[in-house]
Amino acid sequence: MNQPGRLIVFEGPDHVGRSTHARFVKERLEAHGVASVTFGLARSRLLGEQIKREGHEIHDYGSRTRALLYATDLHDQLIHEIIPAYRAGYAVIADRYTITPVVREEMRGTPLSWLQGLYDGAPEPDATIILDIGPRRLLDRILYAQGGLERLSNYECGLDLGLGTTSTTSFLAYQKKMRKRFREIANETGAHIISTNGTPLEVHSRVWDAIQPVVSGMLEPIQITNGSDE
Repeated sequence: MNQPGRLIVFEGPDHVGRSTHARFVKERLEAHGVASVTFGLARSRLLGEQIKREGHEIHDYGSRTRALLYATDLHDQLIHEIIPAYRAGYAVIADRYTITPVVREEMRGTPLSWLQGLYDGAPEPDATIILDIGPRRLLDRILYAQGGLERLSNYECGLDLGLGTTSTTSFLAYQKKMRKRFREIANETGAHIISTNGTPLEVHSRVWDAIQPVVSGMLEPIQITNGSDE
């Protein structure tokens, strides 16, 4: 879209830190005087609450039904929130956009062309960040920092794909396939693969380096004062 705003997208597996880094970018842009908003999957006024209310049960739906729900949710946000904010000059930051929902259902055999067709007309991002993490490190993060694999559904572990006989082995195999596909898409589209090795601030520094070229024209200098009236 040839509009005054910017669209910055974060993609990647669950629990990789998308929401955290979307928040970091929003706060940094606002510190530079850039009006910013965030959005993501399952946040539309039309379907967001229903998708969240269904919880893990939505993962038991057929692949095409699930894909249609998420695509409808995004298009409702595009019409009522994203495009108006973009046209008004906002930096619009997405915690998942089109890549993640497409990859998840592509893994389950739904034709890629059909999935991509669901998002025809969606604006092209000005910058796409794919947060990268190894399957074992992601597993450790979930086990020790986020309460364990019992928080995840069979869908999130990839058990519905028959990749392993336990949640752990299936999760590792599933994440390996997902990671490979995300990297292929990055090569095809020019998206930035950002390693999540290091502290959150170190990762944010790499994210900022990737998006700064597309937002540089919007940034105002940060004014630092010593609190004196003089």
